[in-house]
Amino acid sequence: MMRPFLSIVSSAAFSVIMLSLLSHGRSSAQLTPRGLGMGLAYTAVARGVHAADWNPANLGLTGNPSYSVSIFSASAGVGNNSFSIGTYNKFAPDPHWDTDEVAELMACVPDDGLSVDALAEARVLSFSAGRFAFSITALAGASARLDRTALEIPLEGTRVGETYRFDDMDATSMALGTARLSYGAPVRVSFADTFAVGGSLHLDVGGGYGHADTSRLNLTIGTFGFNIDGRYAGRAAAMGRGWGADIGAAARTRSGWTISAGLVNLVGSMRWKKDVKYFGGFVSGDSVGVLDFGDEDDEDEGKSVKAVQDSSWETDGKAFSRKAPVELHAGVLYEEGPYSVAADYVQGFGNLGWVTTRPRIAVGTEWRKVRWLPLRIGVAVGGRIGFGTSFGFGFRPGKFALDVGVMNRGFIFPSSSKGVFLGIEAGVGL
Repeated sequence: MMRPFLSIVSSAAFSVIMLSLLSHGRSSAQLTPRGLGMGLAYTAVARGVHAADWNPANLGLTGNPSYSVSIFSASAGVGNNSFSIGTYNKFAPDPHWDTDEVAELMACVPDDGLSVDALAEARVLSFSAGRFAFSITALAGASARLDRTALEIPLEGTRVGETYRFDDMDATSMALGTARLSYGAPVRVSFADTFAVGGSLHLDVGGGYGHADTSRLNLTIGTFGFNIDGRYAGRAAAMGRGWGADIGAAARTRSGWTISAGLVNLVGSMRWKKDVKYFGGFVSGDSVGVLDFGDEDDEDEGKSVKAVQDSSWETDGKAFSRKAPVELHAGVLYEEGPYSVAADYVQGFGNLGWVTTRPRIAVGTEWRKVRWLPLRIGVAVGGRIGFGTSFGFGFRPGKFALDVGVMNRGFIFPSSSKGVFLGIEAGVGL
């Protein structure tokens, strides 16, 4: 059985890209390089300008710097939930796969299909002063899922009488610029040494929108042909503007514990009003490929092949609004001298962009035994990442800070990698 691995992966990637072009949305993500090195367990750790992205209430805690400046920060990565470098090395060199090898390859793909995620984030000239923080962030990302059936057909072939349904197809993509103003203030309470509340207001500019409101495809295999039926409908827009607000609370004790929790996008929406288009179409065909023996009066006096019919349409539409899903960030931090251990729980209340209803749990640690060279490791499970291990380090002589973080989608060993995220940041007082 000849199954070229590269063409299977390429066709899957092409399908994912096409889905992304018809996808929608706004995503929320935090890829702070220091936090990336700690496995994204950073909600209770973030201070200064970083608090604006994770929980603005942290600006009101003791230990918050009097000022901090992020001169430049950039993070990016891509990954999938199925195929690792080890999978590629095993199956790509010899594309002649037997039945057992095909089954092994398909076992790598979860029941809900192959997903591919990509994200890039950049921040420039962002700063904090006391309890205030201001940040400007550019974020671009895509997340797409390809139905498992789309891989089963080229790998395993088709069976007569079987109906194949492509239901688990989904994608989101976006490009977004955000200006965020945050404030955190301490509040006197009896149950904590330091307690703070905070909030952020952010203004957003979207660079494009597309959403397939309806999308389905059924394929039934017959003895000499197949039936196909599919429908899609959606809308798209070129530009959008919107706003949102985040809130949070945090507490810190003298014994070294910090607890922090916040809600991102609690209120707000994005309005899309430029070049709004509604689109749709269908594809259908009965007994495609079946040889129909006509009557003697038929022009062919022989046989004909039924063809697939398809149509598409597009019309101008009215402006519309879309709300981003609310996302909960909760974290805990314990500090003992030069050592820190942190844990995070992130839960989305909708699926859009980087936000997902699949919770993410993360644990990370930082060693500052050498004050100017902190070392970090962490692990994350769930969310868009699935399973990831990370490491990072900093170079921090005086007030200057240079942080680097790397997360491997899989175990820390390169052969297990299903993707990688890399971040680097330079600043002062971080």
